[in-house]
Amino acid sequence: MKRLVLFSLMLLSAAMPLCPEASASGEATTEQELGEISVTATRLERRTEEVPASVAVVDESEIEDTKMFNLKEALTGTPGLLIDTKNQGYDSRLIIRGSGLKARYGVREIMVLLNGVPVTDPDSLTRLDFIDTHLIERIEVVKGPNSTLWGANAAGGVINIITKSPFKTEGGVIKLGAGGHDTQNYHLSYSTGLGEGFFISVNGSRRRSDNSWRRWNEFWTNQFSIMPSYIFSDGTTVESVLSYTKASLQLPGSLSEEQFQEYKKTGRARETFGPWQFSGRYSESLFFSSKLTREVGNLEFKPVVYVNKWRHHHPVTGRINDADTVTFGTDIQVNSSHTLWGIDGTLTAGVTARYDDQETDYFEYSEYSTGYKGRITEVLSDDAGDLIERQSRETLLWGVYLQESLRPSDRWIVDLGARFDRVRFDISGRKRGDYDWGSGTYLACPDPRLTNCGDYGIERRYDALSPRIGVVYKMTDVFHLYGNASTGIQTPTEGELSENPDLELVKVKNLEVGLKARHRKWTFDAALYYSPVDDEIVRIIRDDGTSGYINAGRTEKKGFEFSGTYHLTGALSLGASYAYADYRFDEFAEPVRVDSTVVNIDRSGNRLPYIPAHQYTLSAHYRHPSGLKIRVQSHTWGPYYMDNANTERYGGYTLLTNAMIGYEKGGLDVALNVDNLFDKRYAVEVTKDTRGVKRYVPAAPRTFMVRLTYRF
Repeated sequence: MKRLVLFSLMLLSAAMPLCPEASASGEATTEQELGEISVTATRLERRTEEVPASVAVVDESEIEDTKMFNLKEALTGTPGLLIDTKNQGYDSRLIIRGSGLKARYGVREIMVLLNGVPVTDPDSLTRLDFIDTHLIERIEVVKGPNSTLWGANAAGGVINIITKSPFKTEGGVIKLGAGGHDTQNYHLSYSTGLGEGFFISVNGSRRRSDNSWRRWNEFWTNQFSIMPSYIFSDGTTVESVLSYTKASLQLPGSLSEEQFQEYKKTGRARETFGPWQFSGRYSESLFFSSKLTREVGNLEFKPVVYVNKWRHHHPVTGRINDADTVTFGTDIQVNSSHTLWGIDGTLTAGVTARYDDQETDYFEYSEYSTGYKGRITEVLSDDAGDLIERQSRETLLWGVYLQESLRPSDRWIVDLGARFDRVRFDISGRKRGDYDWGSGTYLACPDPRLTNCGDYGIERRYDALSPRIGVVYKMTDVFHLYGNASTGIQTPTEGELSENPDLELVKVKNLEVGLKARHRKWTFDAALYYSPVDDEIVRIIRDDGTSGYINAGRTEKKGFEFSGTYHLTGALSLGASYAYADYRFDEFAEPVRVDSTVVNIDRSGNRLPYIPAHQYTLSAHYRHPSGLKIRVQSHTWGPYYMDNANTERYGGYTLLTNAMIGYEKGGLDVALNVDNLFDKRYAVEVTKDTRGVKRYVPAAPRTFMVRLTYRF
């Protein structure tokens, strides 16, 4: 029945009256739709069909049709990409072609840019809390290793979040939204010119939701930004951003199998599995960046500087983290248009440097109840108790890159590039005590059950050269064939090194071929890739439920991706995407406790957990000249294994449907967004430890928001 309702919604648009012009010609597509521009994959403006890589672009019209409470709403449905959230906040779990799988929080192994400015730390951690989603105009996703241009820790891909430019926008925007679970969404922005060449945009946003379907699941954020920009008479531009964010995110834990079954019956998950009932991330950040673009003859200079001051209070399993972090960075890019042996080309060269300085204090929980032999059974608040550890972390990344882009003829584009990166970690601290998983209690140093008592220090350095070659062949005006051989590297994060100082550098290779088509009525992108990974860092689930990290000898990732759109009429378009993934351990032995000893059990040949073999999306979008608009998307995330041993699979979800119906006329836009339309009760993630204990992270039930946008 639900599938019949979904099918009816997708075809509803076809029964609606069309304007005579659109009905007669069926050719209402614009030049922009036929040739989307990417500025991310090659650091040069190119049509996406001329990029020798798999690129997805979420454009302005798609973004405006979502409530943009978080990045999930814009990126859901991109083949090969998974993004989900437990409470509609900035805790998004982001995975591209398996990269990011081991992240416990934040985004890992994927480079995230804000208007081309890296917001990813040198150790690959990306915090999304300070990104104002209401300012986003478009998002570009480049899949696969791109370390040649963007450096270490872009092994999974690059996401460039592009905001509205003060140069293009003049006037104001008011957004108001309200929905279930006391969800509220407010935004006000105004852009104007202040004299010749000077433009400024001022923006403020507030998002909140109590997410009452789960205990301890509230989220809110307040954001303010100012974006002064200047364009000189010779075309030189300076674009700057100064933003402040204060955010609060409660993080409910996982459910036991019994608790998850109860959630499926009632739609409410009031409890959490285990004693850690009050996890969360409460942050305050100040971000500044400034970017210059200047052309001198055949040269284009694009230097960028940025700084991010970030503080957070982070209760987690076993202890509470209080961190102060400052990140400084610069990227100086130069493009040179020239002729080489009679062939037109562009040489892109540059240098990158990023420095991260973090001071962290770790505390016991101040209030908790105990049971047998003093084992902690439940924490009673998220208040900090005694200091148990103080740690300093410094990470320095620098790199140089070079890429030659040649056009031997109107049909060929060849990119040749290489990059060298060096990443240095310096971690030191003093441990006074810690939570002991064996006894379930806090222990004080010195104690033989604790490691690294007293002063400790970890220093590691990773060097790597990342070459890349990409080729595009224009077969016809419609079809473009491409291929690339690329490499990437992934360092351990600071937290992973603290847990296991012996972790090695992850080295990724990628061989990919694809076909892209751009027709006035239909478009599609298809890609076939093979990506072996040496020394992949694998997350293991110990028998006490904690996470650890080790290097697997080798993993192999093979896959196929397809996405396409067909403009059935001038008002109605249908879309589909599909991803097949075969990710396996080629060489991997997992440490498992058997009786009182730890033995290594061979997992070679097993599939990586959590990544399904099949993922697909169906969509329909109708936009009538009268202003009526309807969008329906339905997603399927196939079955996947819960553990490295491949002992059991979780069924995933089928036809998870989001819908929007709205009306847009002039400066007014009113819409109703409904996520999880059929109220499916499913899990965002299911894991199984080496003892066989399963943990479920439930996804949100049906949610809705009524929103109003007024442009003046």
